[in-house]
Amino acid sequence: MHTRRAILPDLIEGFSQADTLLPRPLAEICENVRDFHVVEEDGNIIGCGALHLYGVHLAEIRSICVSPELQHRGAGTLLIDALLAEADHHHVSCVCLFTLIPSFFSRFDFRIVTREAIPDKLYKDCLLCPKLHACDEIAMVRGELPKTAILGKVPVEVPLVKLGA
Repeated sequence: MHTRRAILPDLIEGFSQADTLLPRPLAEICENVRDFHVVEEDGNIIGCGALHLYGVHLAEIRSICVSPELQHRGAGTLLIDALLAEADHHHVSCVCLFTLIPSFFSRFDFRIVTREAIPDKLYKDCLLCPKLHACDEIAMVRGELPKTAILGKVPVEVPLVKLGA
């Protein structure tokens, strides 16, 4: 089992219709294929995940998915390790994600925060999401929360939030 950069057929044939991922149009998959890594085992794609860069202040791990029948064998850990290594390579100071399984990500030093603590994510994706007013995902970050946002008309100062253990 190993990770590698994704190519279009990996995502189109494998995970674009996964029930656990937000639906994405083909054009969006094509635009973002370079953000994706896949886990491959015996020539089969068994998982995928992406790192979206907002800037050196913030990146987002997104679209993490492992085939249900192949979970709990280390594929998710391989993906997260590869994506965090890429964030480190780009000198990103904070990595965020939204998840339904915070216990998995806490093993990688992610901690729960409010959605408002990561305004770039809110501005770029959440305002357009069909789940905006019924979001069941938990916001988490690893690293220092960004003090400013770069998306929108005017940079927004983000108040620092004291987080519990």
